[in-house]
Amino acid sequence: MTFDELLTITQQVVFQNYTFYVGRLGNGFYLQVRFYAQDNYFTDEPKVQHGRKWYVSPYMSESEVVQTALKAVLTSVEHEAREQFLYKGKAIFGPHLNVERLLEMADDTVQREKVGA
Repeated sequence: MTFDELLTITQQVVFQNYTFYVGRLGNGFYLQVRFYAQDNYFTDEPKVQHGRKWYVSPYMSESEVVQTALKAVLTSVEHEAREQFLYKGKAIFGPHLNVERLLEMADDTVQREKVGA
């Protein structure tokens, strides 16, 4: 898989207003979804949103690249859903929760379950 082959494949993937950015990473590449949407935290104005970077090995097949593109889209859609799914006005399943705080809550939950609370 070359950089140009990866570009050609990702340019053939279509989902809503998403595009795929392709970059170089070590001896491989990465792809990243980009789309225009409202910022869920700082402003009501739409802006370019970026998904996480997905590593693409130079040894991947076309099918693996297309499946990675699908995973990138699905993860992005889930991310947006977690930001916008509110309970009592708060994104309780939000994707930006602090891992250390989650660990504290998990410890607290385990302690209550052991006590039978």
